[in-house]
Amino acid sequence: MKQTRWLALFLIWALILTGCASNDSPETRDDDDPDGDASDGDGENPDGDEPDGDTPDGDNDTDGDTDGDESEPLELPYVPPAMENPMVDTIYLQEYNHTTNEIEPGVGELVAVVLPPAAFTDLDSPLWVTPRGVVDHDTNGALTSFEIPSEHADLIAAAVSGDAILLASPDSLYGLQNDGSLHPIAAPESLTILGLANGPDRIFVLTDQGILDVTPGKAFDWIPRWPDMTAVTSSAAGTVVANANGLYVYPSLSTRTETPSVTFEPADGLGVGALKALVADVSLPDAYDVILIGEDGLRAVRIDDATDAVTLVDPPEFAADRVPLLNPRLAARASDGGFVVITAESAYRLMERGSGPEWRVYNYERWLPSDDLRGLALTDSIPDSPLYFATAAGPATVTARRITLEEKFDHFIQRIVDRHDRDGAVADSRLSVRGDLASSVSYDSDNDGGWTCYWVLSECFRYQVTGDAEAKAHFDKSLERMLSLQTLTGTDHFLARSVIRKDGCQLDDCDGPDDGEWFTSPDGEWWVKGDTSNDEVTSHMFMMAHAYDLCADADQQAAIRQHVSRIIGGIIDNGYQLNDIDGECTTYGQFDPFYVNEWVEGAFGDGGRRSAQILAALSLAYYMTGDEKFMDAKRYLMDEHHYGDNVVRESEYQYRKGSGDGDELGTQAFFVLLRYESDPELRAKWLEGWRRSYGNTRLQQAALWDMVNAVLGGDDPQLENAMRWFQLTPMDMIRWNLHNEHRQDLVTPPAFYEDNGATRSDGYIVPYDERRTERWNTDQYNVEGGMGGWREMDGADALMPYWLGRYYGFIVPEEK
Repeated sequence: MKQTRWLALFLIWALILTGCASNDSPETRDDDDPDGDASDGDGENPDGDEPDGDTPDGDNDTDGDTDGDESEPLELPYVPPAMENPMVDTIYLQEYNHTTNEIEPGVGELVAVVLPPAAFTDLDSPLWVTPRGVVDHDTNGALTSFEIPSEHADLIAAAVSGDAILLASPDSLYGLQNDGSLHPIAAPESLTILGLANGPDRIFVLTDQGILDVTPGKAFDWIPRWPDMTAVTSSAAGTVVANANGLYVYPSLSTRTETPSVTFEPADGLGVGALKALVADVSLPDAYDVILIGEDGLRAVRIDDATDAVTLVDPPEFAADRVPLLNPRLAARASDGGFVVITAESAYRLMERGSGPEWRVYNYERWLPSDDLRGLALTDSIPDSPLYFATAAGPATVTARRITLEEKFDHFIQRIVDRHDRDGAVADSRLSVRGDLASSVSYDSDNDGGWTCYWVLSECFRYQVTGDAEAKAHFDKSLERMLSLQTLTGTDHFLARSVIRKDGCQLDDCDGPDDGEWFTSPDGEWWVKGDTSNDEVTSHMFMMAHAYDLCADADQQAAIRQHVSRIIGGIIDNGYQLNDIDGECTTYGQFDPFYVNEWVEGAFGDGGRRSAQILAALSLAYYMTGDEKFMDAKRYLMDEHHYGDNVVRESEYQYRKGSGDGDELGTQAFFVLLRYESDPELRAKWLEGWRRSYGNTRLQQAALWDMVNAVLGGDDPQLENAMRWFQLTPMDMIRWNLHNEHRQDLVTPPAFYEDNGATRSDGYIVPYDERRTERWNTDQYNVEGGMGGWREMDGADALMPYWLGRYYGFIVPEEK
């Protein structure tokens, strides 16, 4: 009934009201999102709680009570106090993915992967095992293969011990030699091989009749040593074997009649269902002798050295709603003392990622070419050993090295220089070959100003911190492009979405772009894109403020003053609307009282945000120019139309919640509004509005919100989440499809974002490197989907808050 009533109200309102108002279709911030995944723009369909405070008619207006006459003006811009305990940019473990775009044609489906012993000098390492044999490269680098006879059943597993490599099919074992030859040993017809496991001096063969062992160079029979066991591993105490009902440790395996030193047979079983794998001698999440991995869950085992008494332990990390994936297949101890589990649903690992032991997931497509994992190889004795995954679609490799964030973000800078600098504008690039960075092609963005602003600010802050002349050159170049978005329109005030240089154009739409409202610049040398939104205006103000104060020379400052004055002056002159070159208001260019307070989308959706946007812009324009026109306009909007009260409840409008655009654009507006407000009472009012908005955005545990809060002097500037977000930002900015909905560790996000995706049950958001690559206009709870590996994001939006933190001293380099 409520939905029907709301729809009727909206239709009546739309029929009665006239004027320049947003159309019914919400804007998409990213101009050509093939999946429709980009967040809604300024006209988002509302879906939240009823706003508190004033009604749209302004009867409860209190804005006019504060005029600043009785208070000493604040010094501008606002500078936050020094942070007593800044975050230290210390060395951490950074992982790198090597998957879809690196798979060699011809490798195909895999069933296992092994790391050959040193004696195998002529074979690849790692060595990938297919259903029909192994793939290798000859001395000329050509891909070759060594295969089992065509009439034999497909291989299912591989293992290594000493100087031996053994492969297995359900009915045979195959000894692999250094020359690639395969020597079969047929199993009895009554026995079926299920898998293999590595041992220090032998290879264990898992069968439907139990476990037998093969010692290289020695004869063996097909009689299982442990008839009833299903899993085996080697530990410091000996060989551990187990099934769902018991666990046993054999110190030496010197004879078949050896008695186990440890026998544990609980009456009700081990509590993990069918046992799939054992991992010994782990130190994460704590020191345990054995980890039991079964179809129904995980348990830890401690064995008393003096009495051999066995205790089953259930660490919090092993709770059913914390373990991320089902259907385990194999597991191995990792070099950091944790362990890796491969499953039919991708892989997961227990590791330290800066906040204590936690699960991390290696998922399709960033980390794996398929979720269907069959094999795993690593060297637990080598620190930060690479992980090698054999999947149904080919190989995957994860490498890691220990670096600082500054070293990490050097890579981001180089990526932008190499593939994303388009005449100074920075945005996504398209990949003409899926996942292949060598096929990258630049293209114009629907939000060139919105994305380039992060690059300009990042390089400005970096220049201030390091004095790097390259950073200043990048700043100069991209500032010129940002300014040209106004000057190339041929108007006194209009601001373009994007521009494309005609001469020498190498983009995909040089012959006349048709994805929007384009026109030619007065000099005939550029394509210029119109129908600009309020978001572009806000992004320009967000960037120009710090650029003006910190990095612009005298000529650049004059150009910035003119830029801001023209745009905001034109908005005032056109009734607080951004008018296009045709003199009509753009689709999302409204800052006027009618839209903000009366039009349905403003009064119930983004009226508070647009109030903050225009008041911030007016404050900045007055700061730069001293022109009373801007201050008069600011007073008018506050005194006559309660824009100030709208700002305070920016995040509380009925249909504001969960909007990624609202989070980003509201934050950008507050960033300017609070830094350039000279009236102490008004600044206190704006700070209250920011506290309310930040109280929601901070739930996303992401760097931009926390860094901005610290700059604005907000409450409790704890930056641990920001540092974690920086460290877990993927090195790879390809916009892969990422899949997480099958995970068992996901729960509903906080109420403000409850309709937007999922978060982890341990209280952390799903790490950035495990979900889709998005900018700040999309919240951190979107865990499914992406753009299929056909685009690469520039990453400037991650650079900017890092270098912001460095400039303000919130992040400091580690002392050497």
